[in-house]
Amino acid sequence: MMKIENAGKGVPVIPLMGFPGIQLSNTTIKENLENAEIQYESLKQLYKKFQPDGMFIMMDLTIEAEALGLETLKPKNSSFTIVDHPIKSKEDLEKLKLPDINKATRMPLMQDVVKKLNKNLECDTLAYVTGPFTLTGLLQGASAAMKNVLKKPELVKEILEFSTKVIKAYGNSLINAGVDMICILEPTATGLSPQQFMNFSGKYIKILEKEWEVPVILHICGDTTMLIEKMVEINCAGISLDYMVDLKEADQKIPEDIMIIGNVDPVNVIAYGERNKVKETVNKLLKDMNNRENFILSTGCDLPPDTDLDNIKYMIDLAKEFKK
Repeated sequence: MMKIENAGKGVPVIPLMGFPGIQLSNTTIKENLENAEIQYESLKQLYKKFQPDGMFIMMDLTIEAEALGLETLKPKNSSFTIVDHPIKSKEDLEKLKLPDINKATRMPLMQDVVKKLNKNLECDTLAYVTGPFTLTGLLQGASAAMKNVLKKPELVKEILEFSTKVIKAYGNSLINAGVDMICILEPTATGLSPQQFMNFSGKYIKILEKEWEVPVILHICGDTTMLIEKMVEINCAGISLDYMVDLKEADQKIPEDIMIIGNVDPVNVIAYGERNKVKETVNKLLKDMNNRENFILSTGCDLPPDTDLDNIKYMIDLAKEFKK
């Protein structure tokens, strides 16, 4: 059973946070995503201020795609995005080469951040990788990938196989850097039916879960209520659920040996909510999950850069003070 011990009493808490650290380091998102020392400093200051039970590196869904040569838009203070989606055919796919993980664009940067966190913080270090179907969506375009699940399923599967190789190699490099857990981000899979999910996402995530020697967390944005039972079948150590999912109901579908991670609304409650709203939401969730031993309180998704820092602290304090 995957288990994170909290530093004190109460419930373990690991918000999906990274970008709010720019407030503490007086830096930009672009600076953090392009400089390991700056990102480490932002994350270190977040850890020092809030003392969570684990720290994620900053979330970035462009790492693998950029390493494959895709054009990346890099604004000063918002998430990076992929501009072009060049893979329209098998011939296009054959032109792609597996990247050199230790040299490819910003992959070494993230490895360096993991090393610094692992060496200097007294908590678990967690890192993100892009999920197979999501990376396939970046290579083809998300809407094209969804359409091709029905129209060109064999092409999609070939791209998925290639994407999985890239993600596997990147994940191995993060493990070699000292990461304690890997979180697979698979937001594009939200639009798949349960059966499509297993065929075009789950089976490839299972390959990664079996390959890596650290616990794997699966995170899918949005309302994944209809996918939970299939997510369980993959047998990841943990499942991270967005705020649209009723965790009390999800608890009935997820075995005790799988960690549930979630799922306070990151925007309306933590980023911009009033203090009373934070208290009400967090306490309700803690009570709903009180009988669940294998539970980490977290946000349903990544926190915006301008999140109210006092709300983050209040959320963490409520978890640490909660009496089970």
